[in-house]
Amino acid sequence: MSFKDIYEKYINNEASEEEIKIVEEEIEKNEIISEHLCNKIDDNLFNVNSNIDTSHLDENHEIKSSGYNKKNNEEDILLKNINRKIRNKFLKAVLASVVIVISILAVVKYIVSPMMDSKYYNPSAERGDFSTQFLTDISVFTELHFPGVITSYTNEESLGYGKYNVKITQSNTFKNTETTYDGVINKGNLEYIESDFYKYPVMNVFKYGVYPFDDAFDDDRLQLEELKQLPSTSQVSAYISFNKDIDMNEISKMIKEYDDLYFSWVGIRTCDKNTQQLPQMGFESSGSGIILEGFENSEDYPYLELANIDKAYDADVYETHFKSLVKYMIDSKDFIELQHPNAHTFTYEDTFKYVEKNGVKSYGVLVNGSKESILKLRENKFVYNLNIDDVKASRYSH
Repeated sequence: MSFKDIYEKYINNEASEEEIKIVEEEIEKNEIISEHLCNKIDDNLFNVNSNIDTSHLDENHEIKSSGYNKKNNEEDILLKNINRKIRNKFLKAVLASVVIVISILAVVKYIVSPMMDSKYYNPSAERGDFSTQFLTDISVFTELHFPGVITSYTNEESLGYGKYNVKITQSNTFKNTETTYDGVINKGNLEYIESDFYKYPVMNVFKYGVYPFDDAFDDDRLQLEELKQLPSTSQVSAYISFNKDIDMNEISKMIKEYDDLYFSWVGIRTCDKNTQQLPQMGFESSGSGIILEGFENSEDYPYLELANIDKAYDADVYETHFKSLVKYMIDSKDFIELQHPNAHTFTYEDTFKYVEKNGVKSYGVLVNGSKESILKLRENKFVYNLNIDDVKASRYSH
């Protein structure tokens, strides 16, 4: 009787005690071999040496029964078949484990993570060939709130699950320098941003900018004397306060009349004069900075991007530009909900209603230029006073 027949009787509970003993001895052998196969990790992992090592046998040992030889050969063949099946099962188990792990990682990367990303603000969403959502949003925000500063570059690195590392490069229009700030956006919140990123203007840097009005800068005679003593090559950045709010017709005339000055920021009245509202808002008058893509003929935000306008910058252009900046922020709720200081959707909504009713009017400007041009502007009938922001030796200084 072959071992196969004995094994079938064993699994059917029909084997004798002697046959049970034979099968269980073979099972024990098989367990030893299986353990050996699982632990061996080189290229010979699944090679089985079926040769019988007889070096330890006594020289006088002889196999006397040819029947026994036949039985032994059958057992060897069956053992090889069992080992082969074990190898196949082991390979399938390993392969299945690898496939499962890869599948899980793929699902996490390409399904779960994007699904999580889609639930929150995505700064890396494309807005054009060279623009992202964050670059557009932060550029509008910077122009609206940071006098003398423009956004020149952003970088967004997705970490998955709605989390991003961001970099924001800002240019100082007077110093001609750039500074890069690191930040982290996590699940629709600005989790971290370097502390000096926000360049909101000092509350009372303009005489009638924010109520209650301060008289700290009323007397600018000492500053004027300092200006007069500066070398002729000097360049000056100064906040110019108006004695009353003036409309965009007057601003347009002023910019044309003092064409050797750079009006880097025009502050705009956003609420009743005797009401305090922060942050202050304004706009950059020349269209400098990066070009925002997709707004060339925008019906929703006309003249949002000044650099693409073919006509001269007149009162209508400036009024429409400022309104578009504010309207863009109203519509950018996900960006506002990143939790910027003092920036709230209702503030932009109130501002838009106010300028629609009362017009776009300015209480002051930030200008850059030579000391002679600054002193000349100081004599304008609308100017109340000036406050020097910065000075450099020449236009080539940083």
